[in-house]
Formats: sequence, C-alpha cells, structure tokens
Amino acid sequence: MKNIRLLALDLDGTALRSDNTLSKNVKCAIERAADSGITVVAASGRPYGAMPAEILNMPAVSFFIASNGAAVHDRSGAKIYSRLLKEHDVTAILELTEAYDLIWEAFSEGETCTDSRYYNNPEGYGCSKAYVDYVRSSRGCSDNMRQYIYDNRKSLDSVEFVCTDETLRSRLRNEIESTLNGVYVTSSSRNFVEFMDGSATKANALRFICERMGVSPRNTAAAGNADNDVDMIKFSGFGAAVKNACGACKEAADVVVGSNDNDGIAEFIDSII
Repeated sequence: MKNIRLLALDLDGTALRSDNTLSKNVKCAIERAADSGITVVAASGRPYGAMPAEILNMPAVSFFIASNGAAVHDRSGAKIYSRLLKEHDVTAILELTEAYDLIWEAFSEGETCTDSRYYNNPEGYGCSKAYVDYVRSSRGCSDNMRQYIYDNRKSLDSVEFVCTDETLRSRLRNEIESTLNGVYVTSSSRNFVEFMDGSATKANALRFICERMGVSPRNTAAAGNADNDVDMIKFSGFGAAVKNACGACKEAADVVVGSNDNDGIAEFIDSII
C-alpha cells in the first residue's frame, strides 16, 4: 500500500453515487491521489464518449479504460489501445440469440446505439430513474438493433443485451460463453449481459497502461463493484470492493470499503496515501 503508483477506479456503482454523481469527498480524494504522484485511471463499462463530463474534464485522471477494456484513451481523448469484437464472433452471437426478442445495445467508435424500446422506457428494463437522462443523452436508437449490429459487425467495441428474465438471461449467457471461446462475457449491472473480444478486459487494458507507464502490477490498486471489475481487482496489487458490490467482486478484493453512496472510494484512497 505504501508503494501504489497507479490507481484504477470503476465509475458506476463505485466512484459514482447511485444518483450518477461524483461526491465532493470522492472528487477531492482523487485529486489528492494525483497530487501525491499516483496515476489515476477511470475504468468503465461505458464507452469513452458516454463517461461523465466531470470525469473526462478532471485533470487528475490520466487514462480512461472504456467499454470494459475494449479501448483506452489518454488525457487528450486520443484512443491509444483498441480491441474490437471479431466479425465472426458478432455474427455467431446474433445466430445464437436469433430466436429471442432481446433488447440490444452496440458500442462502436464514437457512437452508441440502443433499441428504441429501451430508449423510450429505460425504467421498464431495470434502469434506475437517476440514469434515464444519461441513457437518452448518450445513445442513438434503432427499431432494428440486430440489423444495426450486423451492419456494423466489423467495427464494434462491444454489444450487450438487456433481459429482465433471470432464467433466460443466465441460460443465454452460459450458452454463448461456452460456445464462443474468443469472446469475453461479463455484466456491469443485473439485467445486462455484455460481450467483448476475449482480450478486451479491464485487466488487460490496465496491463497495457502499466507497461506504458513502467509500473509493476504489484504497485497498482483498483476498486469496483460488479462482475466486470473482478479481473481488474485480481490483477492489481491491492484491490477493493465497495460495500454494495456483488459477491464475486468482494471475494476477489483485499478489502471491502464503504458503499458508493457513503464515499467508500474516498476511504480507499485515503488508506493508500
């Protein structure tokens, strides 16, 4: 803990409160970390363009891991690392789910597109009220997402489906995960199942930044709350889960700190610096 040189923080449900805002205490803690010489990385399932402006404009944040590790952007916004889904994996995902009327989203360079049904009624599919404006301001929409995904199959960072039927969601996830060895399957929130290239994980993106900065993994710290943060927490030398994290995230962590609504990340950062 005395030699932490790089700090990676998940955003939604971790650094951000449940109302999609960054508390003053957490913001000040991030700035203290940067002032102490620690390189701060925002590590999100969101594409770069959909990250909160407050985070993107914060001088204390040096790198941005986007789309669950499919891309890394530097302080200027330039993409310095990219791992796109392979075309044959995109078509295979579409084929394996062809029989089901799922709500799809797709992330590609500079663009996020979602099913019109989700765009018009996010809360009906489990989105919290605090995130409705975020969904509508950060996405375009389509009445035929499967066609949109197929048309853009060569340039996708990731795709995901939203399904409120837990049994169906779990079955499809397990089937795709066991069938497509080259695809990384994860979830950033309960009703979502997300697909990236097998190399596009937050851990691999963090490894890239470590190599770029000349920092050993043992001198890194990371914090998160969901399945898509587990590999990053395991990769880091010191990992934390917020109190509201899923079981797998807590199990992977070295320490559990306060919840995202109680400045757990400020607590974590202060324990480091």
